[in-house]
Amino acid sequence: MSFFKPGIAGTTLAAAGGVYWALLTHLAILFIIIYPLAAPASSDTYACANPLISIEADEPVGYQLICNSADDALAFFDRLDVTLTQYLVIEVAQNLPDGMSKTAVGCYDKEAQKAFVLTFPEFEKRQVWVNRRDSYFLYLSLVTHEVAHAVANCNFTEPDPTYHAEEYVAYVAMFATMPPALRAHLLERTSETGLDRDFGFNEITYALDPMRFGVEAYRHYLRPEHGDDFILQVLSGNALINSAFDLP
Repeated sequence: MSFFKPGIAGTTLAAAGGVYWALLTHLAILFIIIYPLAAPASSDTYACANPLISIEADEPVGYQLICNSADDALAFFDRLDVTLTQYLVIEVAQNLPDGMSKTAVGCYDKEAQKAFVLTFPEFEKRQVWVNRRDSYFLYLSLVTHEVAHAVANCNFTEPDPTYHAEEYVAYVAMFATMPPALRAHLLERTSETGLDRDFGFNEITYALDPMRFGVEAYRHYLRPEHGDDFILQVLSGNALINSAFDLP
């Protein structure tokens, strides 16, 4: 999937919903079945086409689809001349590293330059983001999210950016590149809460509801006065630099 042009799918997608989602569901199942057959059956490293990205897994997974989702993140940032400059390993595992919350489904380790995502069956068990037949496409967007963290980490000018700055960039990349119908559904089911000002994005609003934070970040990004310029401001340390605890 390379849906890296931002935009919101309209009602025309909903009109074709039944056939559209039936086709996507069958394709997802087919991909899950086919790709692992040609992939390593052990914990050997699987190399993506991009020489900087590889995948490690203890069991067969959709290697090529995961590589494609990583490429989606790279394509989003390439438009801005923002690139991945360090080698990245994506580890697909049944458990995340120690210290992660029980609701987490993925994470990025700056020091190890490694992205972690749960296997798809474990992702579904969490039922944090999913309760839909298109859950595999949301799972692939999770991969894009974590790879976006890695790209952003290579390009932040501040050595220690705020947590919400990191999440803002990763969520925008995730929503901008996911299938339009899935994005439209997530936006539709998430009511607007008024996070249209920069100070509305902080560690507290993220902790209270990460997915809502992500949806609102994408809505904020879509405003004409924000967009890619705001992403570059965040990366350069000129936006989202204050903590919620800094407010008067």
